[in-house]
Amino acid sequence: MDPGIQRLAERGYDIAHAFDAHAAACEPGWEHLARGPRVGILIGNTRALWEPFLAAANLDEADPLDRYTERAIAAAFGDAPAYFTHREHGGAFLPFSRLAVATGLGALAPSHLVIHPIYGPWLALRAVVLVDGEPPARSPIPKPCTCAEACATALAAALPSTRWEDWLAVRDACPLRTYRYSVAQIRYHYSKAWGRSPRGG
Repeated sequence: MDPGIQRLAERGYDIAHAFDAHAAACEPGWEHLARGPRVGILIGNTRALWEPFLAAANLDEADPLDRYTERAIAAAFGDAPAYFTHREHGGAFLPFSRLAVATGLGALAPSHLVIHPIYGPWLALRAVVLVDGEPPARSPIPKPCTCAEACATALAAALPSTRWEDWLAVRDACPLRTYRYSVAQIRYHYSKAWGRSPRGG
């Protein structure tokens, strides 16, 4: 395993999906990928992030997960060009879901969630890093689930709602639930109003 990818995995980022960055530059919003190194690595996590994050992050700083992600990627890849889901680039947030679908990491559900064939919707996209090398060939994958009606119904209920539980129900509508996050991790990610430390959840 590449040492950088190994370092990320040790910090809970267990998704490192390599792709041809120059080929992906044809996707709207990702045109700038044509100007950098050839290999893109789409980095994300499943529920594997939770324990390493709690053990190493500074939970008292602003946006601790974003800062933890930045530090983990810098430790793994140094000053390689990196694009983050939590930052604006060129005045806008980048369409990470579009890239994940185009490069075969997952397929798009009617709920607009990326569905992985193993992890289902229980993953989060964090960044793209560009490195030198020869990229693997990638193509879109078939849809790994058949929850169109349930997903659409849950999404329709969530769109006018301000309750995070209704947005959780969109993800829960997918039948691929083996890798569902723990209750504490769900509450941390979904509830902006949750005022206690995640260690107490």
